[in-house]
Amino acid sequence: MRTSFKQIGVAAVVVGAGVICGLFAVRPVCAEPSKAQVIRLWEDQHRVKGRVLEVKGRGGQRSTNELDGKHYLYPVGACWDYDVVELQKCGCRLFERASVCCRKGSTKDCEVRIGTTTKMLDCSAYGKPKFGLSGSVEPADCQNQRRASACWHRKDLVFGAGSVIGPCMGSNEEQDWPPSFVCPKGQETVNDFHNKKCGPTPEDCGCKLVEECSNEKGLACYRQWKSGVGGRAVSESIPSSASSPIEKIPSLPSSPIKLPFLR
Repeated sequence: MRTSFKQIGVAAVVVGAGVICGLFAVRPVCAEPSKAQVIRLWEDQHRVKGRVLEVKGRGGQRSTNELDGKHYLYPVGACWDYDVVELQKCGCRLFERASVCCRKGSTKDCEVRIGTTTKMLDCSAYGKPKFGLSGSVEPADCQNQRRASACWHRKDLVFGAGSVIGPCMGSNEEQDWPPSFVCPKGQETVNDFHNKKCGPTPEDCGCKLVEECSNEKGLACYRQWKSGVGGRAVSESIPSSASSPIEKIPSLPSSPIKLPFLR
C-alpha cells in the first residue's frame, strides 16, 4: 500500500488507501457505512435476514466512548443515525434514529444500536401484506400488542402498576397490578385518594376506570375490594398499610404492560 504524508501544522497524519479516522481531531472524521453495510449489520445482529425494507440516513455523526459493551475514557469510534424499517410478524416497524457505531479506522468493527422511538407501520406502502409476516389479517396476539402499546403511550393514565388501591398492589410475577384510571386532576387526585381526602374508591374521587388498559387479575382484585367497601362506607377489614399515602413503589415497572417485539 502506498503511503503519503501531508503536513498539517506541526502534526503529520498518515493517509493510506484504507478508511482512516482523524486520530487527532476533536470530532473524528470517518467514512460513513454504506446502506448495504447498515442492512447487513442490522440483519446479522437481529437475525432478520432479508427483512430490512428501508434505510434512511439521518446524519448525526458523533464520537462515542462505548463499543461492544465496554466504556472507555476517550473516543474510540464514531456513530451515525438511521431510520430503519423492518418486516415483522405484526407489520412493519420503524426504528427511528437507530445508530451504527464503528471503531476508529475500521469499517468492519461496527455495531447497531436501536433508537428510543419505534412505531408500527402499514406494510402495504412497502409492497408487503398489511400485517407483515402475518398477512392481511391481524392475529390476536398482534391486536393485544397494538392495544398495549397504545396504553403504554397514554399520558393521562394513573394508578396501574406501581400503585396501591385497598389490598390490591400486584406483583411482578403475577402482573396483576391495580387497574388504570383517568382522574380529573391526574396525579393530584391520586394523592387526594391516598390521603383520604376523597373516596373510598378512585371512582368516588371522580376517576374513570379504563378497562382496556387494565389487566384481568387487577380488575378482579379491585372489583372484589370495591364490592366489600359498600359504596362510601370504608371497610374496617382493609389493612391500614394498604390505604396509607403511597404514590409509587419503585421496584415495580411504570406500566402493567410488557412490550416485546413480535419479530
